[in-house]
Amino acid sequence: MKIFNLHIIGLALIALFMLSCEKDDNDYSKLYPNALVTVKTTDDGVCYLQLDDKTTLKPVNMEKSPFGEKEVRALVNYTDKGSEKLTDANYDRMVHINWIDSLLTKKMVPTAGEDNDEKYGTAPIEIINNWVTIVEDGYLTLSFCGIWGYPNKVHYINLLTGTDPGDPYILELRHNSNGDSPEINGRRIIGLAAFNIRELPDTKGKTVKLKIKYKSFSGDKTATFDYCTGSTVKGAVLIPDKNINMGIAIK
Repeated sequence: MKIFNLHIIGLALIALFMLSCEKDDNDYSKLYPNALVTVKTTDDGVCYLQLDDKTTLKPVNMEKSPFGEKEVRALVNYTDKGSEKLTDANYDRMVHINWIDSLLTKKMVPTAGEDNDEKYGTAPIEIINNWVTIVEDGYLTLSFCGIWGYPNKVHYINLLTGTDPGDPYILELRHNSNGDSPEINGRRIIGLAAFNIRELPDTKGKTVKLKIKYKSFSGDKTATFDYCTGSTVKGAVLIPDKNINMGIAIK
C-alpha cells in the first residue's frame, strides 16, 4: 500500500498547479518539487535519476536508492551542480538531493472484459492538467482527483490495456473505491500515480494518439496524448472541479 505523507503531498499540491518550476536561490525554494524523475539503479547498484527521455542526473549525496531495487517515479527537489565536475560520462549532470518522495508506480493490467466493473471499479475519477501529467521515460504519470469518504480507506487505481482490440493505444483508467462511502463526508482528494507503459507496441518513430478513457464526475471522458515511443510528450486533459483536499491511501 502506498500512503501519501500528508506533509510532502501538501507541498507537492501547491506546486502541481504551477505552470513551470522556477529556480529560486533562497531556502524557501527547497520546499517544493522542482522535477519529476525516474529513480533507477545500475547493475552494480549505483543510483541515478532519469529526468526525461534523454537527461540523466547523478546525485552527489545519494549512492543507493532510498526505495530499494524497485524502479519508481518520484517528485524531487534538487540543487543543480552542473556538468563541469562530472567524472562519469554515463551521466549528464550532477545534483544534490534536498528531498525526494516516490509516487505510486505500477504496471498496466489487462482488461477483464465484462468483469471490468466488478474487478476494477466504477468510481469516478478526474485527470488533472498540470506539469506532472506527462508521458516520458516509458511512464504515463497522472495527477488525478477522486472522492474519498474516509481518507485512510485504500482505493485502487488501475490502467487497463486491451480495451479496444483494434487499437492498442486506447487505454482505460479505473478507480475502485473499495467499499468507501463518499456520500458520507465525501471529499475531493488529489493523488499521483505513474504507470509503466513500456509494454505498448513500439511506434517506431511515428506519433500516435494515446487515449485514456475514464469515468469523470460529469460523465465519460477521454484524455489524449500525442505519443511517440521514447519521446516526452504532454497531453490535452481535463481539469476537475475546485475544493480539492489531500492526504490519501491508494494502491
